[in-house]
This record gives sequence, C-alpha cells and structure tokens, in this order.
Amino acid sequence: MTSPSWEMTVEHLMSGEGTGSNVASLCFFSCSEEEQLLKTTEFLHVEEWQYYRSLHFERRIRSYLAGRYAAKKAIALYKNEDDLRQILIARGIFNQPLVVHSQNAQVSITHSGHLAAAVAFSEKFLMGIDIEQICEGNREVLQDQATARELSLIQSLPYSADSMLTLVWTAKEALSKVLKTGLSTPFAIFELKQINLKDDVFVSYYENFYQYETTSFMLDSFVCSITYPKGMRLNMKAIKKGLNIPIQI
Repeated sequence: MTSPSWEMTVEHLMSGEGTGSNVASLCFFSCSEEEQLLKTTEFLHVEEWQYYRSLHFERRIRSYLAGRYAAKKAIALYKNEDDLRQILIARGIFNQPLVVHSQNAQVSITHSGHLAAAVAFSEKFLMGIDIEQICEGNREVLQDQATARELSLIQSLPYSADSMLTLVWTAKEALSKVLKTGLSTPFAIFELKQINLKDDVFVSYYENFYQYETTSFMLDSFVCSITYPKGMRLNMKAIKKGLNIPIQI
C-alpha cells in the first residue's frame, strides 16, 4: 500500500437472504502522482470528458477523476462491462451519482485525500459509502456534530478519540448517501444508538433508521464506512484480504 498508485476490487460484496449471487461490488483506488491520475481520463465517457474539461481547481479535478475511476471499476465488475467509456456517471438534482448504462445499477462514491472508493449495487438495494482521513485538526468540528449519546458510545471503545469521531461522522455520511440527502439534513437525525466492535471491525445501528446498519473499518489513516439494509452481510473477509493491511489504528 506504499506505492504511489494502487487499486483493489471486491466482487460479491454482500450476502443475505434474497440477495442472489452478486448484488454489489467494491473498488478502492489510490493515486498520489498527478501523471498517473491523468491516465484515468482515457476511461471517461464523452459527457464526463466535457465536464472534466470545465474544471479549474486541482483539488476538484483530482477528486472527480479518482471518484469516477473507482465508480466505473466497481460498476464494470458488477455488470461485466469491459469498456469503462460505455459507463456514464451523471449527476442528479442533489449531485448524487446516476449511472447511465444499458444495464441498470446504482453507485455510491467517496473520496478523501489520495483515496477514492465506490460501491456499485443492484437497484433492489440501497447502499452508501464514505471515507474520511483521521485528522486531529477536525476534532472540534466532529465533536460539535456528535450527540451526547455518541460521545458516550465512543468513550468505551479502545481507540483514539479522533479515529472514533471520524467513524461516527462517516457512518452518518454513508447513511445520508443512501437517503440521498447529503449535508442538507441535520446530522443529529442520523444519530447512532449502538456501536459493536469485533476483530477491528465496527457495526453501527441508528436511532431513527432501524432498517439500516453500517460496517466501518480503519484503512491506514482513513476510516471507511459502508451502509446497507439491516440483515445483509458485508464480505469483510474479502475486503481484508484485498487490502492486505492490518485494519486497525
């Protein structure tokens, strides 16, 4: 994971009653060198290329290219599509990603720093993913966004306050992507009521959205959270094997 560019994909990401053989796929993509990142432009759909050409700020360009590449790889794996240029990821009214392809699919995209990730999934299910880098400088903001119950929950966990505050934030953000509300809804509505920890993997449950649960894990200096319908199971064994790093801080 120390190379300037790497990617990892997981097929058959979810399992559970009625899910079928493959209802979701996952892609992580990391690129720290500008030259390598620009190579992803060859995979853009013609409409994406036009939008990319309109971007002026380096940070936005990097996040757009990395996010679109991760999303296309996840969708291609899920739908067995060989040509990434045939996949168009448009934007909805709330800027949520919309997959335009001959085969129906949905996608959730996230990026933080040099890392991007996406989960592609069946229209029968709702999923969301969020990644955030753990940063001491974010502590005050994240504390202000956490509820008293959440602050109490993370105090009992044997991890740093910064990593747990980041986990709470990503769990809420991932759920907001499922509901397609983004930051337009007060985060207190997404309050966590329970966080279970086993083998360095966290599973969170919500006070007001009992039908969803979220699995979170550490990836170097990042926290990744994936939200999905309660009762389904995330293939953490494949994720751990693919990342090939200790999932802990």
